[in-house]
Amino acid sequence: MHHRRPAVAAAGVLTLAGSLLLAVQPAAAAPVSAVEREFAERTPERYRDQQLTWAPCSAEQVGFLASLVGALECAQVAVPRDWDAPETGDPLQVTISREPRQGPRPERTIITNPGGPGGAGLSMAALGSSVPALAGTEVIGLDVRGTGASSALTCGAAVPAGEAAPDVRDRSPEALALAAEQARTVAEVCAADPLADVVDTRQTVYDIDLVRDALDRETIDWVGYSGGTWLGTQYATHLPGRVGRFVLDSTVDATAGYQEVFSYQPMAFQRRFEQDFLPWVASRHATFGLGASAEEVGATYERLRAGLVQHPLVLPGLLQVDGNALDSLTVQALYAKDSFALQAWVLAALQAVEGLRGGTGAPVPAGVSAHLADLVRQLSPAGPTEAQKMQATFFATTCNDSPWTTDQAYWDAYGDEQGAKYPLVGYSRSTQVCAYWDRPGLDLPAVTGADLPPLLIVQSRNDPATAYEGALKTHEALGSSVMITVEDEGDHGLYGMGNACVDDVVGAFLTDGEVPAGDVTCQGSPAPVTASSGGADVLAEVLRAARSAATR
Repeated sequence: MHHRRPAVAAAGVLTLAGSLLLAVQPAAAAPVSAVEREFAERTPERYRDQQLTWAPCSAEQVGFLASLVGALECAQVAVPRDWDAPETGDPLQVTISREPRQGPRPERTIITNPGGPGGAGLSMAALGSSVPALAGTEVIGLDVRGTGASSALTCGAAVPAGEAAPDVRDRSPEALALAAEQARTVAEVCAADPLADVVDTRQTVYDIDLVRDALDRETIDWVGYSGGTWLGTQYATHLPGRVGRFVLDSTVDATAGYQEVFSYQPMAFQRRFEQDFLPWVASRHATFGLGASAEEVGATYERLRAGLVQHPLVLPGLLQVDGNALDSLTVQALYAKDSFALQAWVLAALQAVEGLRGGTGAPVPAGVSAHLADLVRQLSPAGPTEAQKMQATFFATTCNDSPWTTDQAYWDAYGDEQGAKYPLVGYSRSTQVCAYWDRPGLDLPAVTGADLPPLLIVQSRNDPATAYEGALKTHEALGSSVMITVEDEGDHGLYGMGNACVDDVVGAFLTDGEVPAGDVTCQGSPAPVTASSGGADVLAEVLRAARSAATR
């Protein structure tokens, strides 16, 4: 669901829906539960009290985030392959990270998670230096089992090369049958991986508690984004006595199964697209030339998409850019308004390419396609290896954690219904890998706030990936939670991203244990004024090629 973005400077305004912040002593952890005692008793001795060996993180560990090599230290924690049979099988390895430290060890430890589920999280340790309030806190990044530098799960190239997915808006029986068969193939290939049956939230919860033990902490603090809020609420539900200060940023509906969690997305992405992205682009018509109103920009988008369905654009080093790919790039850009300009430049360049090709499938000059490929890559920077691990862990976790409807006729009808109302994402709901997943009998406990210290929920009104409506349900279920609502905002992932109001309230909670006396309202950060992102160079190159072709 979420990849965390670099911090950006922005201003926020603090208003309170109730009293002022109430400074309190750090909340006491709940009593050790029977579940925790059982967990301690069944954890084999060889996994307890591990001595961590820290060393600079390698390029292999941090993947495409090469700038973090040498900036972070990494260590590995051995965990049982299967917590239901912890004595059997070879151990798995979970990799954790931190920033190098001098002087005495801080009093508290924050474990972080970027979401996904399945996102690699070693880079999250840098939160300690990017957010000034956390300078005196130990921040731990974590690659959960299945992804990143931990014991990895991969689905490989499950769909045969050259067999592109049908356009999601093609509702013919043949297209729907091919899409369903591709989903079935992905499920079967993924399930054949030896780790597929042990990559789920419950296994990961116990891994994290073993990390806590290896770090020699009685409790942990938590900063989880997006899918990391699901993981955080399940950790708190399984092991309430280990809960310190928990922050749930951009929160899923943790009261429901994953099928219902994702049911919010067609509506939420369409809302973000229509209310935030299209008006922003329209207000910069002089720059992008995509339309002077939100309706005009939307019509331009539909025209470009239809053209790419008829004549996909092949870019060097990338799969073809067709209608599905354009939707995916747009969805990725909607997570953060700082990406709006980049996606608008992509659309402007595609519009220029459309003119250059004259409505045909004519090839594009190499210089143009290379520039456009570089622009597109900025929206999806992860390499294929990292992306495969994350996608495989995403499938295994979401499919293993909770039940899914297995009737393809249901999903085809659901896609018809959602697509008619929310075309950006709705039609794609017909294709569900989890509908073909051979799911183990796993039952996660219901999320409740019983016996929990205060938790902070942070949520923007127009979040596209984890809708505000779902976050409200989590807030209601977690009776000890306090909610920070960010108005006039749709970014997914807010703490540490430059909103001063959010950073102040969350920072005071994490560092000093200050719990707001009631729910809080913050003002969103303004949308970027500038439209500069390097896209102008791409557009200029396309226009030069178009003029050159016209004079031949």
